[in-house]
Amino acid sequence: MKSIKLASSVIVTILCGCAARNANVTGIKSAQEMKTRIDAGNVRIVHALNAEHYAKGHIPSAVNIDYEKMTPEMLPTQKDQPLIFYCTGGMCPVGRMAANKAASWGYTNVSVYEGGMKDWQASDMTVAKE
Repeated sequence: MKSIKLASSVIVTILCGCAARNANVTGIKSAQEMKTRIDAGNVRIVHALNAEHYAKGHIPSAVNIDYEKMTPEMLPTQKDQPLIFYCTGGMCPVGRMAANKAASWGYTNVSVYEGGMKDWQASDMTVAKE
């Protein structure tokens, strides 16, 4: 029983640490702010969940890079390229975890869209499906 509690504690610590706020990652709070950034151009939008989630619906112009398989080679070579990561939103930590990972690799213009797909859809924004 003690080992189960310890293992659970370690997992929670790892997950919370990965999703913690990183000073080098900025937050995007609304669908309108997200759309404004997309419309301005020169930004890479990353749907950080798996291909199944991506196929069900994603933000137009987003690329699918599964957080669990993400490597630096999947991201732009220019470390100052604007990157915005997102997932489903709400309690989903994956977008933030992917953004933190990119920042740890030296990317300097990293954001996370906090509301994710839930906020995007609730704001009646266009959803792409594949």
